[in-house]
Amino acid sequence: MDILRKELNMIYEAQHLDMEALDPSDVAEAKAIAAIIADINSGCAIVTDASCDKCYIYAKGFGTLIGLTEESSIYKEENSSDEDEIYNRLHPEDLVEKRMLEYEFLKMMDSLEECEKKYYKATCRIRMKDRQGIYRSIENSTQIIGLSPAGKIWLILCFYNLSSVQTEVDGIAPHIINNSNGEIIALSFGEKRKRILTEREKEILHLIKDGKPSKIIADLLDISIHTVNRHRQNIIEKLSVGNSIEAITAATAMKLL
Repeated sequence: MDILRKELNMIYEAQHLDMEALDPSDVAEAKAIAAIIADINSGCAIVTDASCDKCYIYAKGFGTLIGLTEESSIYKEENSSDEDEIYNRLHPEDLVEKRMLEYEFLKMMDSLEECEKKYYKATCRIRMKDRQGIYRSIENSTQIIGLSPAGKIWLILCFYNLSSVQTEVDGIAPHIINNSNGEIIALSFGEKRKRILTEREKEILHLIKDGKPSKIIADLLDISIHTVNRHRQNIIEKLSVGNSIEAITAATAMKLL
């Protein structure tokens, strides 16, 4: 399940990094920074390279906690800008809101002057399954650590470690903060998450869940089969799933139904 992948990719593509001469040594430096951060904090640090849809994962003790590895440390490369190894372990509700935070953060960073982009980071607290399948509260931060020669978003660092607060909270407590001037922006995505699907799409998904075929749904709602199938496809695309069954599972987990 990959919510907002299309929107995030649009931000990456708008950087036009393929038009620039990027220095591979900058990637090596960012990876070295991630390795040090993961080592010092015994957490998980991930560098995303927006120029080539790739990410580099470094984890110490945290990797063992969440079942990434049985070893004391791990390094992995993924041919995706998304952190699937992590996202697959997140609570579905929190995954949606984290993706919304990433989108708002990168959109904001894209609008800033080059000199300001590295001052900001996005923070949140999310639920993630450990190796035993139990949800733990995890602190997460995202920031830009590498700009292209033209000052565009290029290398992004995401860090995860265990939160000291393990009580249930509503939402992921999303914030964007500026460590230079003390600015703190509190965000809320609860209502926005509920509006991922339109009321008509929810209505159709409920009927699909009840086992109704497209023709019956069309008759019940007094719309064409073509319209029903178009809604089905929109639902699948919005939830980034493969079929209607997966859409029902995802929407139920996200409390959209």
